[in-house]
Amino acid sequence: MMRATNKYKIPTKIITIIIALILLWAPTALAEQEMEKGYYIVYEEGTNKKIFSTARVLSVGDQYLNEQNILYEIVKVSGNKAYAKFKEEVDIEQALELPELQVAAEIFQDKQDTLKTSGEKKEKVVAIYHTHSDESYIPTDGKASIPYKGGIFKVGSALKTALEKKGIKVIQSYQPHDPHDSMAYQRSRRTATELLKNAPDAIIDIHRDGVPAEEYQGQVKGQTIAKMQLVVGRQNPQLNTIDNFAKQIKATADKKYPGLIKGIFYGKGGFNQDLYPRSILIEAGTYTNSRYKAQDGANILADVIATTLYGEDYEKEIDLSGRKTTEVPKEGKNTFKTLLWVIGLVIVGFGGYMLISTGGINELSAKLKSLSSRKSTLNEKKKDNDNE
Repeated sequence: MMRATNKYKIPTKIITIIIALILLWAPTALAEQEMEKGYYIVYEEGTNKKIFSTARVLSVGDQYLNEQNILYEIVKVSGNKAYAKFKEEVDIEQALELPELQVAAEIFQDKQDTLKTSGEKKEKVVAIYHTHSDESYIPTDGKASIPYKGGIFKVGSALKTALEKKGIKVIQSYQPHDPHDSMAYQRSRRTATELLKNAPDAIIDIHRDGVPAEEYQGQVKGQTIAKMQLVVGRQNPQLNTIDNFAKQIKATADKKYPGLIKGIFYGKGGFNQDLYPRSILIEAGTYTNSRYKAQDGANILADVIATTLYGEDYEKEIDLSGRKTTEVPKEGKNTFKTLLWVIGLVIVGFGGYMLISTGGINELSAKLKSLSSRKSTLNEKKKDNDNE
């Protein structure tokens, strides 16, 4: 009797490759997960001083650059606690002087000049999407999670509107990527790939955190807002480039709006940032903040993103009629101050010239009196002639 054989038997080599791919993918996917309940509190090793809290799954080797630009590295994770050691104090403004930033600006300007000669204009474009499309804010949305239509979309819309007011074209995807699981980033990867067909200058994935409200509560120039946090994936071939971009955003915010960005989290995972050199994940507040405060933070962030991408003069656009459409804040005041300085210098210069040419203050005073006397005599003669 012949033994039955399975003609559809999968070759051993293929099974081995599949298992290897799963093993390679699994750590990244798990690293991109968030805690289902609760959050981690990270303490400084040795002092037990609290550094920050996060709902993202932590791994040894993850790093955190805090609001004061001090870099820590996670060395131990135990339950819902983690411990980090001090690494270095970062001079974040160096990120604004990097050669690649200058080259990118020059390339953008070259494209602008080329298009200008042909009568066209290079659009400024930013893309926005939401990997965790259910994320919401309890105080305003009623729930922490609203599948397929979370409050996070409205925070993205606030950023979109604020950027559009600055003359930037924004393409926001409202594609949901539920459920909120380890595969969410694989689903949103397709969305990001589609958005990149529009050749944006940056692509932004907007989330919200899952920690207590006070972790993100802050004030910027007297306005109460929900702070922003930047997230960079460590398992990413473009890590250095993405890191530089994140630091450029924070350095710009630190100069213009201190307190807006609470820090940069470097987590185990990719977060789709391998797709584009100017990708960033932004945590806009947390689920216990008011969504309106997150939107207020996003409104301010729009100016930071615009300045980071296009420089301080991004608002100085001229429409077809030749009129300035927008002005840089305080630009008019600075111009008026400059004019006053010029007038003052002219007066001082003229006074100095008169002193030198007349031979001193006494001589100048005598000549002015003489000039005044002559003028008075001429006025009296004119009155007599008129009366006659």
